[in-house]
Amino acid sequence: MKKLILISTLVLLQGCTLLDAYLMTHYDPNEYLLITDIRSEAQQYKNDCDNSELSKTHSIQLAQDTQRFVLYSEHTPHNEKVISASKDLHIIAQGLADQYNKGAKVSTAFCKIKFTSVETSADHMQQIIGSRPR
Repeated sequence: MKKLILISTLVLLQGCTLLDAYLMTHYDPNEYLLITDIRSEAQQYKNDCDNSELSKTHSIQLAQDTQRFVLYSEHTPHNEKVISASKDLHIIAQGLADQYNKGAKVSTAFCKIKFTSVETSADHMQQIIGSRPR
């Protein structure tokens, strides 16, 4: 009887492990590439914050890229962390673009803070996406 319980328990545990592995979001090289591009852009764009016209163009481009990332990741099953983080990332990027689109004077410091925030968030998301099973 003890052997039967032990065998049943082992089979049940293996089944749970297999189910968990099946339900996990797996590494997606396209998703990783998109977030890497966003991080790279933010890194480069913050160096141009002294030029308001160039920064406006960059902020609009980054907002479009973060929106593309949201759209790409939002229907991937079992991807709730990345979906939530991608929406937050887009809000940050869109906030800077909105300031420029309003015609408001955007300070160099504000511009750099926003691009740095996008860069930091994208780095965190790279770590999450990159650590998935392959």
